[in-house]
Amino acid sequence: MFKMVIYFLSIILWMQVSAQPKWKLVKNKNNIQVYAASSDSSNLKMVKTVAVVDGSIEKLISIFMDIDHQKQWVFATKQSYLIKKISEREVMYYVETVLPWPMKNRDVPIHMNIDEMERGKAVLITTIGEPHLIPVTQGKVRVPQFYGKWDIKATSNNKLSIDYFLHVDPGGKIPAWIVNMFVSKGPYETVYKLAILLKNN
Repeated sequence: MFKMVIYFLSIILWMQVSAQPKWKLVKNKNNIQVYAASSDSSNLKMVKTVAVVDGSIEKLISIFMDIDHQKQWVFATKQSYLIKKISEREVMYYVETVLPWPMKNRDVPIHMNIDEMERGKAVLITTIGEPHLIPVTQGKVRVPQFYGKWDIKATSNNKLSIDYFLHVDPGGKIPAWIVNMFVSKGPYETVYKLAILLKNN
């Protein structure tokens, strides 16, 4: 069932990307390029991050599966914890994201699936928000839409090629133009800190 959801989401997102074939480069630093494009489904931007980093597929999977320590590398994460382990590579987890005052923090349960397409050589990681999975936490705003996709391939010399796609509607009364101001900051810092963990682990 989950793979069917991924399939239909991929079709929808492919149609959106096809309608906006020209991504705009918004940040280029430390071998990390962040691109933004408009979305047909909302006034919030889609973000694509491309990078080449040191590391292995095995190390990367272990970092992603260490749910409790996502605040070490996922941008603005205040807390994260496991809700349910479905299999060795499929989990449900909760994440709370910090927003600057006076805006309320956002939270969302996420369904993550790690599909190692070719052992040690390629992996596809999908993260889909499940906003109704658990009750809304008082004082926070539940994220109504979250979709992330990590397409990662091992290259020569212990390098990883990363293509990271993200489309989020943070919900609540945040003007889209304010959200879109940070499209380069969040994805860039996430990939940059991931690269540090991959290199140092």
